[in-house]
Amino acid sequence: MTEGSDRSDEVRRASQDEDVGGEQAPAASGELKGQTRSDDEVAAAEAEVEQSRAELTETVEALKEKLEPQNLEEQAKARAMEVARARGQQILEAVRRNPKPVAVAGGVLFLLLVRRLRRGGTR
Repeated sequence: MTEGSDRSDEVRRASQDEDVGGEQAPAASGELKGQTRSDDEVAAAEAEVEQSRAELTETVEALKEKLEPQNLEEQAKARAMEVARARGQQILEAVRRNPKPVAVAGGVLFLLLVRRLRRGGTR
């Protein structure tokens, strides 16, 4: 009878370790915790992917708006005005520091204009 009871104990242990489909069932709650942790990690990874996707979509939309022809034209105009204004300030500063060359050039232009007017306009 010990042989029969040993055999029934073996069958009982084997049935506890196997699932209906013949796969090993989790032997301890530690394996279930690992699976739960894994599920939590998957959920966190999915949330991170969704967050990244939303950020990427926002970035793409911002780039599309920035690269629209009308916006590019406005940016180019603003930049040209900025450069022209800075260059004008540099010229005015140069004239203030050394006004003699500007006065000479202005005088020469004035004399050329007067000469042209005396001759009767254009050629």
